[in-house]
Amino acid sequence: MKTSIAFICAAFIMIALTSFEYFNPIIQSSQKFCSQVSLENREEPKLDFFYGYGSRFSGITKTAILKATSITDFFPEEHVQRIISYGETSLVIVKYERESDEREYSVGPLLSDAQRKILESADYSTNFNIRAVCKQHNPETGILENSVYNPHFTIVPEKQAEFTEGKEVLINYLKENSTKEKAIAQSREKLRPAKIYFTVTKDGKISNVKLGNHSGYEVIDAKMMKLITNMPGNWKPAENEKGEKVDQELVVSYGLEGC
Repeated sequence: MKTSIAFICAAFIMIALTSFEYFNPIIQSSQKFCSQVSLENREEPKLDFFYGYGSRFSGITKTAILKATSITDFFPEEHVQRIISYGETSLVIVKYERESDEREYSVGPLLSDAQRKILESADYSTNFNIRAVCKQHNPETGILENSVYNPHFTIVPEKQAEFTEGKEVLINYLKENSTKEKAIAQSREKLRPAKIYFTVTKDGKISNVKLGNHSGYEVIDAKMMKLITNMPGNWKPAENEKGEKVDQELVVSYGLEGC
């Protein structure tokens, strides 16, 4: 009797092992297949690749510069209304994407003679920033707090240079001719806000094309430099307050949007 029971148990064990070996590859295969489908269907986040052009910073005309007597002439009126008092203020010329040693300081809202001298002697396309330490009412809470304003500006001609076919046409030219190079930009951590400077001469020609900030991808930068250097179409040169044609430096921005 015991021998029969043992024989029956052994038979059940053999059947169970055989079944497991049969179904296990199917289970493993199914698990592997599901894993592959999950990886293949996973979508990488898409990067917003930006294109634009204009002056490097907010444009301010030479005429407005010569009239300025206070740093409040550079701030939006709604900001000025909130400010109660001013501490140290600085005016710094920005060159090659960096603050230069050409700077002057003062205390209070009025521009010092040295600061006005820098501005009056600055030519078109000069970049600068103003940094003002002040006390202001918080626009949301009304509480008095310390604050710092640090706007950046580019001195622009009274009539800026224009691409005769229109801004949209120029942007489309850059987009359509850099599609292949742009496709390699897959990493938000690597892609950067890039800048290429170029000058529209008084004759309406493109000159002095140079890379300011790189995009993180040399291939993209090289392509954009080539496109700008060989840009088709015509430019209408900038003019000063007398209607005289003058050179103007412009900047093409691409890659991530930002400074």
